[in-house]
Amino acid sequence: MRIGLVMEYDGTEFHGSQLQSNARTVQGEIENALLKIFHKNIRIYLASRTDSGVHATGQVGRFDQQTDMSPDQIRKALNHHMTKDVRIMCAQLVQDGPEGFDPRSDAASRTYVYTFNDAESEPAIGRHFVTHVRTNLDAVVMNDASKAFIGSHDFAAFAGPSTSDNAPTRRVVEHASAMRHGDNVEIKITANAYLHQQIRRIVGVLYDIGRDNSPIDMVDELLASAERGAACNVMPAEGLCLTKIVYNGSGECGLPVYAPIDSVDLGVN
Repeated sequence: MRIGLVMEYDGTEFHGSQLQSNARTVQGEIENALLKIFHKNIRIYLASRTDSGVHATGQVGRFDQQTDMSPDQIRKALNHHMTKDVRIMCAQLVQDGPEGFDPRSDAASRTYVYTFNDAESEPAIGRHFVTHVRTNLDAVVMNDASKAFIGSHDFAAFAGPSTSDNAPTRRVVEHASAMRHGDNVEIKITANAYLHQQIRRIVGVLYDIGRDNSPIDMVDELLASAERGAACNVMPAEGLCLTKIVYNGSGECGLPVYAPIDSVDLGVN
């Protein structure tokens, strides 16, 4: 059987989401908890890779294991065995087998939010979830500039060093906006997929536009250039959060509904 998980984590003390042999990661934390529950090594597969320090409120994963435990019992057991900076928010039975649920390839879209704080003093509460800047940002201009990212574009200029030389760099952005909420400016981007550091380089450009250090048409120039890594202002990871992953045919956890093979209409008379 295959179990899908929706999780959130504070990325401050994690060296990213993906397993590393010599550092603490989200994947490692969950797999250690699975080992305590099932007394065997179980691999969990995540929908999106987040870098060191990046947070999530809507990360998705899945693992395979035959068990009599219900999905909600698994959720409770995992939370019991994990540290409090990562929590399983929902667990759901999903389709297993070779054509079963794949949290990465089955995702229709992923939404990230990047938060700047431009108060006179850096906040004490919530400081790990915002990037504090020392200049007042023009959220209206940033929002106007963000609209140029919407659509299908070659984002080579926003590709980080871990993007392989032969990797395709075209991505489809469904939504992009910048909105002020008090002392915070939240940049929200929804796309089908992302390149390494793409969001942090996008918000770096919007930051320069918002503090009147770059013209608003800088976005169009960078997209047109398709020069690898041309958008070189990479903003800190702490302000970035993966907030939502959307799948078609969603069930109780927002994951595709499990359909037992004997309940599927095979079209046989």
